[in-house]
Amino acid sequence: MATVSSIAQPTPFERALKLIRPQFGPITLGVFLILLASAVTLPAPWILKLVIDDALPARDLHRLGAYLAVFTLLFVARSLLTLWRNRVLQYAAMRVTCDLRISLFRHLQSLSLRYFDANQTGKVISRVTQDTGELYNLTNNFLINLIADSVTVVGVLAFLFWVEWRLALGVTLVLPFFAINYLYNRRKMKQEARVHRDNWDNVVGFLQERVAAARVVKSFGREAAESDAFADGINADYFNFSKLVMRNTRLGVIADALGSLGGLIVLGFGGWLVIEGRMQVGTLVAFNAYIVYVFPPIVRFVDLAAVFQRANTALENIFAVFDTRPEVVDDAEKPALPAPTRGEVEFARVSFDYDLEPPGKGRPRTLTDVSFRVPPGLMVAIVGPSGSGKTTLINLLARFYDPASGEIRVDGHEIRSVAIESLRSQIGIVLQDNVLFSGTLEDNIKYGRPDATREQILDAARTANADEFIAKLPDGYSTVVGERGARLSGGQRQRVAIARAILKDPRILIFDEATSALDTQSERLIQQAMECLMKGRTTFVIAHRLSTIQRADLILVMDAGRLVESGRHDELVGRGGLYSKLHALQFQEPV
Repeated sequence: MATVSSIAQPTPFERALKLIRPQFGPITLGVFLILLASAVTLPAPWILKLVIDDALPARDLHRLGAYLAVFTLLFVARSLLTLWRNRVLQYAAMRVTCDLRISLFRHLQSLSLRYFDANQTGKVISRVTQDTGELYNLTNNFLINLIADSVTVVGVLAFLFWVEWRLALGVTLVLPFFAINYLYNRRKMKQEARVHRDNWDNVVGFLQERVAAARVVKSFGREAAESDAFADGINADYFNFSKLVMRNTRLGVIADALGSLGGLIVLGFGGWLVIEGRMQVGTLVAFNAYIVYVFPPIVRFVDLAAVFQRANTALENIFAVFDTRPEVVDDAEKPALPAPTRGEVEFARVSFDYDLEPPGKGRPRTLTDVSFRVPPGLMVAIVGPSGSGKTTLINLLARFYDPASGEIRVDGHEIRSVAIESLRSQIGIVLQDNVLFSGTLEDNIKYGRPDATREQILDAARTANADEFIAKLPDGYSTVVGERGARLSGGQRQRVAIARAILKDPRILIFDEATSALDTQSERLIQQAMECLMKGRTTFVIAHRLSTIQRADLILVMDAGRLVESGRHDELVGRGGLYSKLHALQFQEPV
């Protein structure tokens, strides 16, 4: 019985061939055109021989004109075939690259939040943009040059052996040294390509983080320090990339020297054959011209090796993403959660840890044995110190993560037993730091409900008290908000996010510090809108300001990942527990 270790795993290049398969037709046509262009090119040096050895000695202008006409037609035909070939293969390569980017992005969308928690945004972006670009180079430049040069070298050598086998043998004696030169450096090239790729990923990740956090950098006066850190990263990458370039340069120089040695053999031995009368001058000139068809392509093989190594490293990165399986798996066979839901939510002995490794001594779980039940239509407040597990509860309810143990039920349905989309369609979430997408205000409001009518969008904005400031903008709802809503204030972004949740019309609402970014007046307006919206819906509110949740139907008090108290405000204050202490601290009451 074969073990896993004994089964040969396909290489990144072999897996890439499967990606190329849909474009097999155009690529096959491109290969045929490569072969045809090479075949058309091969007779050109021999025509030169005929001119020198036939037309010129005979002083025959008609024969010379005929040879030159054929010579011209061959190169015109080669140019047209090359143009056609490049167009076909470039289209196929771009289509393969685009399909790969689409597939990779779709796969990223299927991955759980844990993947994005563990990987820098810049590195993820680099996979979709730069790494996939290497597949284009592999399909287009690499394929064209590899096939064209291989066919040319083999065809020319075969022809040269037919013309003068002794001279051709002298040329082929040099060829093994090209292979030795490449094989000696191949493993080091692969290692250096991997180091360069990893370093560049770090640079891109650093760049993305600092650009996204430009306000933080400036607020702390860290511009110079961040510039120095970026320079250190660039210089480190320069050092590693320089090693890779220098190795490739050495390979090229040695290959070029070997090519010159081959040319020297042709001129030396061929010249002797001409002097001895065993070869015509035109044949030697043609032979020397054919050498240009042999050694430069072999030198290019060295450059292709570098292209292949970069592409191989990039493909390893890409397939590492494809091989990452989502932690939260949605089965197409799962039934949808009946809609609309009533909004009953139950946690039954739920435990969870963001780290997949079992918690050890001194590292408690993020959540431990949390149980509670919320009847439909209640407002539930979740409070507790920072890091107590408040946000984790809503992450699990929305099934961004799956619990390590226990069950979460909505209307009696275990959420892992229903389709994820049907669950999340019933949940509306407004976060403390909401993200708006580049586009118009209208696009952002209807993000969760693309088919919403204009009147529904306006109603949602009015309910969220966003219509007032939107109406004052020059372009109204067509105003472009900029990346992450940069052209709006924090309070305005929050109201747009609330309007987006309102328009979705969910049965379960989650507000995670939703009013913390608002001024007092805006907060009061939003609180009023939230109270209207909460009617008939189950609502979870995470808030540090206890004054905002005193009228909650149920308050869950979290501490160190455990549910330590639950009840109404008056009950909890009277118990003298953690909630009472938190309340006393905020309102400066004696404990």
